[in-house]
Amino acid sequence: MKKSLFLLVVLFFVPWASSAPQGIGEIAGGGCICHGSQDSSTELILLGLPSQFESNTSYNFSLEVRSSEVSISVGKETGGFRIDISSGDIEFNETLGHVQKLEDGWTHTIAGNKIRTWNFTYVSPEDNSTFTDLTINANAVNGNGQSSGDAWNSTVIRIPGIAYIGDIEPNQVDDSLDTLDYAVGSIALVGLIAVAIIIIRD
Repeated sequence: MKKSLFLLVVLFFVPWASSAPQGIGEIAGGGCICHGSQDSSTELILLGLPSQFESNTSYNFSLEVRSSEVSISVGKETGGFRIDISSGDIEFNETLGHVQKLEDGWTHTIAGNKIRTWNFTYVSPEDNSTFTDLTINANAVNGNGQSSGDAWNSTVIRIPGIAYIGDIEPNQVDDSLDTLDYAVGSIALVGLIAVAIIIIRD
């Protein structure tokens, strides 16, 4: 009975340390923290976004993840991303099956997890006196199916409308762990240690 309990506890916490080839929801808004600390060796290359946007206009753009530390394993998981925007919309070619909308953001699919370049269309908002912040978290993945050995990075890009007057520097993503992260991690660790001690005593 106690061994079964131990297995259930372990299985409960496995998702915190595993990869997400099926895409990642809003939990990734603060970064890919399950894959370790933010790594500046991973480059996020964005091409096609305007320096300023016109009202209700479509702009084709691409996101590429480059890493000097994590090589591509052909046929296996190689990369992933999460994009959130503050205004406007993002469209994509659904027939390719590389991108999906999930929890009010955009992320890779299982097929899209096997590449490191994704294509989108940014549709600007009607109000060109405002701005759009794009928050992008992207990961170079080594294909081992786990969170170890990967390298992620994050950026926030602000695109002002042509009539916008204000700060053009966005707030960057804070990749540090907050109090909740530490609390959850501590509870998980204490729980596993307690169950392990019970089993060892038996």
